[in-house]
Amino acid sequence: MIVIPAVDILGGKCVRLLRGDPKKSKVYYENPTEAAKLLEEQGAELIHLIDLDAALGSGENMETIKNLLKNISVKVQIGGGIRSLEKADALLKMGAYRVIFGTAAVKNPRLVQQAVRKHGSESVAVAIDEKDDKVAVHGWKNRSEIDYLDLSRSFEEMGVGALIFTPISVDGTLEGPRIEKTVKLVETVNVPVIASGGVASVEDLVALTGTGVEGVVVGTALYEKKFTLKEALEAVKGC
Repeated sequence: MIVIPAVDILGGKCVRLLRGDPKKSKVYYENPTEAAKLLEEQGAELIHLIDLDAALGSGENMETIKNLLKNISVKVQIGGGIRSLEKADALLKMGAYRVIFGTAAVKNPRLVQQAVRKHGSESVAVAIDEKDDKVAVHGWKNRSEIDYLDLSRSFEEMGVGALIFTPISVDGTLEGPRIEKTVKLVETVNVPVIASGGVASVEDLVALTGTGVEGVVVGTALYEKKFTLKEALEAVKGC
């Protein structure tokens, strides 16, 4: 299992949100590239980067992302407001390892199919953001009536390379991950699942190793110094 540190960008800065609410954001770095460089130095093999402005429809941070990708060599998976094949193409051309479709995947599944056909499974992931067992969309502002397990199955059939699963009730809260919901998803699909949301301790990471997930995204716990990336990597070594 790999530990994947998160870099969320809002207004050009590296921030964390509480339960996806942009009104409850905290700035940790003025320059997201600085955050990414530090994570690379500490041993990250993959960084999870989200353009929150693009996800919320309030702008985008393409120049900031371009600069970040130029200045680090570690792999970066990027999500947030990717609603066209052209934008996915642009990010991959900039050097993204993988693009993550969120709301667009729910609203326009054909877009995901096109991306998989053009770039291959490894380059395409879908974010499954869950609230009350349903899928949340539009930067988590709205809850659909689509069951998160049903949606996951449909994207597995399309050949996506990974599903990134976030129970938004715990995202940014340090309340611990939703193990039961994560296990349900891993048991439902064969595509690799990356867990996200709620991790507060290395014990949480160790617990997630038992769920069968391929990786875990960690954000607030690292920024709030609950543990270091080095400690996290040590805790899951060999899992």
